[in-house]
Amino acid sequence: MRGRALFGIAVALGTVAAWVATIHVPTFSRIFAAFLLVPLPVFMRWQTRAGGDAVEQLPRTGLYLSSALLLWLLGALTAGCVIADHLRATQLGLTTSHPAAIAAWTVGTYAAGVTVLVLGRVLGIAESPLLRHLIPVRAVEKVAFTSLALTAGFAEELVFRGFLLWALTLASGSMTVAVVLSSVVFGILHAYQDAGGAARAAILGAVLAAPVVATGSVIPAMVAHAAIDMTSGLILAKWLLGGRR
Repeated sequence: MRGRALFGIAVALGTVAAWVATIHVPTFSRIFAAFLLVPLPVFMRWQTRAGGDAVEQLPRTGLYLSSALLLWLLGALTAGCVIADHLRATQLGLTTSHPAAIAAWTVGTYAAGVTVLVLGRVLGIAESPLLRHLIPVRAVEKVAFTSLALTAGFAEELVFRGFLLWALTLASGSMTVAVVLSSVVFGILHAYQDAGGAARAAILGAVLAAPVVATGSVIPAMVAHAAIDMTSGLILAKWLLGGRR
């Protein structure tokens, strides 16, 4: 009990620290940013550890659905912050200005993301049992997985490369700091992939942040993210998992 109490205090203090550090961010966005920086990663990590082997016994389609619902909820909360704080959509990168640059960055980001996955396989990063379980097998699972990949492409990028990148840049005054912090948080949220997979996710987060920094648009990251997920889960899955599928 004492350990849990100390852990709870640490999480509370971390959340307060995040709140203080984001003082320049509008109120509702500040609350949401603090939540994304501390409570959400802690909760996701706890859920992964608490679930243990039981999660791997659940139907894949059910796991896809629950993940998609969480992502849509985070997306809805982001939209709520936009409305409550009177933000402009362009502040979160929702712009299609400079279409040629957006198209080029989309292709480049996708290629860079797939390269990161391939390098992970070449370097021998071992995939977690849960990640192996999440790879679709049956046709209906592949359809559901595709829906999840599209959801992740839109919602995760809106939240982490659109909203959080903007909030951290505003709070720190440095785009570099914002990219690093948002990528680290993104990696922690993928801790169910074990340490190597979480590190890979953090690197992918930085890769997906590049077009946002370069073009001011989150659209290339959204499209590339969805395409990377579909490529890894539907096309390269067997090879990426070492042929054991």
